Amino acid sequence: MIMAQSSFHNRPCWTIENSDTRVSVMKSGGHIAELVLQNTPYLNPLWVPDRPTIDSDQYDPAIHGATYGEAPEAKLLSGLLGHNLCFPYWGDPSKAEHAAGMTYHGETNIVRWQEIQHSDDSLVVTALLPNSLLRFTRTLHCVGQSLICESVAENLSGWDRPVGWCEHVTFGPPFLEPGVTRFKASVERGFRTDDDSRAAFPWPEGQGTITCDLSTCSRVQHKQLVNSFLIDPAQEFGRFTATNRERGLEVEYVFRREEFPWLNVWENYDNRSLTRGMEFSNTPIHGTMRRLMQTSKIWGTPVYDWLEAKGTLTKEFKATVRSISKPR
Repeated sequence: MIMAQSSFHNRPCWTIENSDTRVSVMKSGGHIAELVLQNTPYLNPLWVPDRPTIDSDQYDPAIHGATYGEAPEAKLLSGLLGHNLCFPYWGDPSKAEHAAGMTYHGETNIVRWQEIQHSDDSLVVTALLPNSLLRFTRTLHCVGQSLICESVAENLSGWDRPVGWCEHVTFGPPFLEPGVTRFKASVERGFRTDDDSRAAFPWPEGQGTITCDLSTCSRVQHKQLVNSFLIDPAQEFGRFTATNRERGLEVEYVFRREEFPWLNVWENYDNRSLTRGMEFSNTPIHGTMRRLMQTSKIWGTPVYDWLEAKGTLTKEFKATVRSISKPR
């Protein structure tokens, strides 16, 4: 096979594949937009908006503001697909950062990534973050029914700095179905991400505008539920699964707990969209770098990494997609 340089959602992407799996990665933003099984009816479990998207590095509020808005999240939302990388923070920028052109979830989402090398089933891409003075490199391999992704963050400056790093996996229809799609996670207690009291509750309880059971995609419409859960400290690896038995598909993500000790769970269900985020992260602090630095640990667990001057951080995860038996 020869790796295809193709398009997804009418935008440029890289596509890698083997006999079991196909993966598409967007050139603008670096989003993992597609993770599908070969030789089965097509079903991409990752979220794809039902409206057109653009390459976020082409976003111009004078041209695109009427479609995507001009708020801090607009530039990100103009091109957002599937599994996106939030780096060097998770959440909203400050007013000054927004005025300087920054958006939600850091700079990796709004720059154009460059290819370093490829083969039929692997890809190495990199992104220079000029405002953050960072470089981010991903190495992706299709191995059987799995995607293995190793990422390296490099500090180009002569200053130590804190960084937030969140792998923002978002599921969407038709894989995500109210009352049908089920979730399991190797987590302990959690808290409402926007609640500074951090009152704890156990998985799978979810708290937002409603209280719900996070083990199943909600049947009740609600907005912007965001909860943060501690990955089980007794486990070397964290993991979660998303399963739609009616459609015969299951997705599993596995990662080292010491690299990603938090799982941030987000769900939105209204007349416009249905989405569920299962975001493994080094932080449960959603917001500006200033807010991140106000807390060093929660429940004895760090909430950011320290990236030394001219230093690097390396993290890895595996995503597996598999067929499962449908109910009779």
